[in-house]
Amino acid sequence: MAKGLERDLGLYAVFTISIGAMIGSGIFVLPGLAAKITGPSVMLAFLLAGVVVLPAALSKSEMATAMPEAGGTYLYIDRAMGPLMGTVAGFGVWFALVFKAAFALAGLGGYLALLADIDLKPVALGIGVVLIALNLMGAKATGGAQALLVTGVLGVITYFVMRGSIHVDRVNFEPFLKDGVSGLLTATALIFVSYAGVTKIASVAEEVKRPSRNIPLGILISIGLMMILYPAIVYVIVGVTPLAILAGSEVPVAEAAGQFMGSFGVDVIAVTAALALTSMANAGLLASSRYPFAMSRNSLAPAFFQRVGGRGTPVTSILVTGGALLALIAFVPLLELAKLASAFQLVVFSVINLAVIAFRESHLDWYRPDFKSPFYPWVQIFGIVAAAVLLTQMGILPILGAIGIIMFGVLWYRGFGRSRAIKDSAMLDALRIRSTGRLVSMTEAAIAKGGRAHVLIPVLRSTRRSRMDDLIRFGTMFGQADGVVEVIEFEEETPRKRHPTGIDRRFEERTRELAARLGADVFVRVIRSKDPEQALLDYVEEQGVDLVISDLPREGRGTRRFIHEMKDVRDHLPCDSIFLRNRTVGQVDNLVIMGSGGPYDVLKISLAAKVSAAEGSRLRFVHVLPEDARDQQVDSLESYHHKLEEVVDAATESAVTRAADLIAEIGVIAADADLVVMGAPAHRVRLFGDLADRIADSLDAPVMMVHTDQQPKQAWYEKVLERIIY
Repeated sequence: MAKGLERDLGLYAVFTISIGAMIGSGIFVLPGLAAKITGPSVMLAFLLAGVVVLPAALSKSEMATAMPEAGGTYLYIDRAMGPLMGTVAGFGVWFALVFKAAFALAGLGGYLALLADIDLKPVALGIGVVLIALNLMGAKATGGAQALLVTGVLGVITYFVMRGSIHVDRVNFEPFLKDGVSGLLTATALIFVSYAGVTKIASVAEEVKRPSRNIPLGILISIGLMMILYPAIVYVIVGVTPLAILAGSEVPVAEAAGQFMGSFGVDVIAVTAALALTSMANAGLLASSRYPFAMSRNSLAPAFFQRVGGRGTPVTSILVTGGALLALIAFVPLLELAKLASAFQLVVFSVINLAVIAFRESHLDWYRPDFKSPFYPWVQIFGIVAAAVLLTQMGILPILGAIGIIMFGVLWYRGFGRSRAIKDSAMLDALRIRSTGRLVSMTEAAIAKGGRAHVLIPVLRSTRRSRMDDLIRFGTMFGQADGVVEVIEFEEETPRKRHPTGIDRRFEERTRELAARLGADVFVRVIRSKDPEQALLDYVEEQGVDLVISDLPREGRGTRRFIHEMKDVRDHLPCDSIFLRNRTVGQVDNLVIMGSGGPYDVLKISLAAKVSAAEGSRLRFVHVLPEDARDQQVDSLESYHHKLEEVVDAATESAVTRAADLIAEIGVIAADADLVVMGAPAHRVRLFGDLADRIADSLDAPVMMVHTDQQPKQAWYEKVLERIIY
């Protein structure tokens, strides 16, 4: 029987794993490279970087206690923001870890050169090959080994700080800000990768004892310690080493040790650095190789990445990751490795902060973290803005690299993952909640507003005379007692010989009788024109008509041309409109509101509420989702329907279903409906109107198709989000 993951990592193990991921290149390589940019203020750069990392540490601690599962960053972002952002984050974290591992190995060569006369790049490549082989064999550091290594490195570093602090020369701190604030920010961005491993423990959250306590404590204690330890170490390095020697050095701790510890101290530092950097590189390779494997299991990468060898290791994923690692060591300079690793990490940490906002705002029942980030959402907003500021200070190559990885992730998802992935997320849930909340408020206001001031019922060549009762019935219903309801026949300029109004006296009398019974006056007249349809459009615009109610029969051999003309009118009307489809409407006891939960709901539901008030109808809110829709989307739509129940004064019910065949499912749901009310896209959007027409034509029940020309003004990004949501 396969053995599952056991929770055997305590608080100290969590602490040492987090510290071990930070205590390598951040101490042993980066101070010299950053000192060349900002001078002695490099110690302040390490403190500022910790402040920028802190929001992501808090955010990831919160998510880890809500989802104490293996997967870490990729898992959280995929669940929070969907597979598109999950894909971008997956590639971003993968690149960041690979670059960091390559940077550690490239820096390792410099310290080994202090122990023996060797060529740096071949040695770094050789160690990389050894690490790949170890990973393929299933080599894995235990919690005890990691704790021993980290404890030993911390001991050496603590001795270095205590011994070196008495040799600090204040002259070495002048001038403190070598290139001003700009140089300080650039150096902060460069050394940002030093803190990249602080949240790595979240990736193994499934193996942590008491995760709700130990994960946030381990992360926060480790980042707090490093925000003290990093500046302290750099203070000694800068204080004992002249800037001319330190600036640009790839072995800054050894340079400093040589100033007060002698050759033996340099050798001790070199060995310590070699162990720390090798451990960091191995941890980076181990962690990064699991990302293609995890993405493959979620159908966002090819299935061959799931291939597991005889020793239980993801062989293909390790080989691909290892190949990328060796290529970076061979062809990318050390400084650019550090910049690119930091740039990718800045992007990933920004998305981590955004993910917590998505989870919080979605109000998901299952998202119940035991630890919550304090000062939400200001801490997260600060983290996002600060990361963006640092990213702009890194030069064109890292920025292009960050943009490139985002674009690569988007293109990869669109080309490979979109058809395979589950597309829901906490962010979409949050957007739905925001959107539907706005729709409920607008619907309530529309119902309270009452009738339309000016309702027009046009009679055209496509209008069935048998439909007139329905048109006038709904026209007077929506116009209300204080509204103006007009019935106008738009005739060709040479009319047939008949009653001057174009409507026989018997029909006119019945129309006025019906209108009087409903408490509204109906004005009947005729307008003659060479182009009746254009005359209708001109009249609506000139007279400021609020609502047009018309007939749109199914297409037939004799009426096809007239129907197409009427559809063209429909798509260009400068006001809201209703088109009655299919058979005539009887007593409306069962009214189905189709597709509720979208951007056309305000007019559609407010009109349906008026029908219900007049007819005593029962309202059924219906939404049909794709077959693979997630439970969260169903829950959010049902919640929206329940909020609408409080707005409309009628008996209601909700039906949110999943189906592979949308049209067939709607036919089943609407089989017993006396009237189906449907929303359709706004005018002048013919491309997306075809589906609504096909649904209406497929139904046997009478259909009231509602078009609105009064949607709230939206920015382009709001329209994009609306299309994504609905």
